Amino acid sequence: MKKLILLISISFLLVGCKSTQKAVVPNTVVISNPIKANIDLTKVVDDKVPVTIDPGKFNQDLIVFRLPKVIQGTYSLSNFGKYIEGLKAFDYNGAELEVSKIDDNSWSIQNATNFDKLTYLVNDTFDQEVMG
Repeated sequence: MKKLILLISISFLLVGCKSTQKAVVPNTVVISNPIKANIDLTKVVDDKVPVTIDPGKFNQDLIVFRLPKVIQGTYSLSNFGKYIEGLKAFDYNGAELEVSKIDDNSWSIQNATNFDKLTYLVNDTFDQEVMG
């Protein structure tokens, strides 16, 4: 009986301690096509910083670009979209795509299957008055 218990214990130990397996990572859009952002601090004009976003390829015709309204842990509404000016979307040929502002933090982009990059200016917050 002791030999049987010992044999079962060793079997569980061997099964539990087998060599590690390579983790299976799904081929998602984010992994195969990472988002690239460029913020050029050398081209600041009138306290506005140019930003370029290269989101990769899309397989939908309509997408929505969103900026955060709240950042977790701050417990306050920030509405970062209110600091954005001149948001433009471009296709792979450099032609401008149709962009519609949905609200302070969201923009819809038409013909997104040809969408190459997004450009906008971010206004600073240092010279803005705080009401309240």
